[in-house]
Amino acid sequence: MRGENIVINKIAKIASMALALVMALTIVIGCKTVEPEEEVVVETSEEAPVETTEEEVTEEEVEEEAVAEEPETVTITDSSGREVTINKPIESIVFTHNTVSEALRIVDAWDRVVGIDGSISDPILYPGIEELPVISEPVNPYGINFEKVFELHPDIFLTAIIPVPGFDDMVATLEPEIQVVALNFYEPDTIVENFRKLGLILDKEDEAEEFIEFYKRVEADISEVTSKIPEEDKPRKFFKMGMVVTDLMTFTDDLPGMPYRNKLTGCINIAADLPSQGGYVMAVDPEWLIEQDPDVVIEGGFNPGIFGFGVDDTSAAEALRNELMELDVFSGGTAVKNGDVYVTAPDFFGTPRYIISLAYQARWFHPDLFTDLDPQAIHQEYLTKFMRIDYDLEKHGVFVYPEP
Repeated sequence: MRGENIVINKIAKIASMALALVMALTIVIGCKTVEPEEEVVVETSEEAPVETTEEEVTEEEVEEEAVAEEPETVTITDSSGREVTINKPIESIVFTHNTVSEALRIVDAWDRVVGIDGSISDPILYPGIEELPVISEPVNPYGINFEKVFELHPDIFLTAIIPVPGFDDMVATLEPEIQVVALNFYEPDTIVENFRKLGLILDKEDEAEEFIEFYKRVEADISEVTSKIPEEDKPRKFFKMGMVVTDLMTFTDDLPGMPYRNKLTGCINIAADLPSQGGYVMAVDPEWLIEQDPDVVIEGGFNPGIFGFGVDDTSAAEALRNELMELDVFSGGTAVKNGDVYVTAPDFFGTPRYIISLAYQARWFHPDLFTDLDPQAIHQEYLTKFMRIDYDLEKHGVFVYPEP
């Protein structure tokens, strides 16, 4: 059991979203011909419709008032598979998981956030973040400070689904007082529909569609080339994750989105069919890895202080890459001999920025085919247009090493 807990904790760290109906009554008043001598009756006959009209207008106003008091709602199926009905408008938001935080920036709804995930701390990407209360443990989106959440009493609690326990208990504690909605923005299979759901929930449809257009354009620019690459020309890749450089964690093709990532970048995942826990392999056999001799190695693990908006010096990233290449499992292999070892920021895997990471990978894997593809320019557009920050990647930041 202790071993299972360790696995769960490690996975958590890695893996560490009116109908107003106004009824109008049509009043039809019948008329009849009146003889001159009967004109005195007209006054009486007019009183009845006037009284009836006043009564009917009063009923209409009451109905309009009642409908106006009913909140506008929208019903979606979230990433947990639950059908959830959300009251609108959403004016205050609490969230966990960094994939959600970037999505909120993308649709320009950050000004509604009143409580944040414990892993979010970058004031460059999230201006004013130091003034917002933290409502969850770092790298554990289901480790919630419920007292703080109820104190904030947001209109909605947004989170993501990751393969660790805690989501159901969190929902049971927060609902029905606070509506919980899970939307994943790191899975290629659902990212477009989830952004549309987020836009619908927050009345930010235009902003969501603008990002979707950007995403699909980058995707199309890559797939137009990689879709024509024969299987025998695709490099065999080992994608390494972990908390320290010696960790040999990886993902199989059972992880949602992995087959897509491999297909889009034109590579073969050497760990595709290994036994796993929902796509996670906590530690591959070193002998197996040596025998596989991958053509390309990518390190995407948690390496604090090496990557980020506040880092301008690439020396730490270079040192990490050198350390990686000196590991026994890689030192004598093809990837090291050819210089095809790369290190990337972990946020390039588990947030909407994964599309930027895939642009980098396509360029690394097929440099001769992607001479016009500029991943840094794609990243810059993402930061300027969707994160809405004044940040120059030519001068600041380290997110991959080496740059293509």
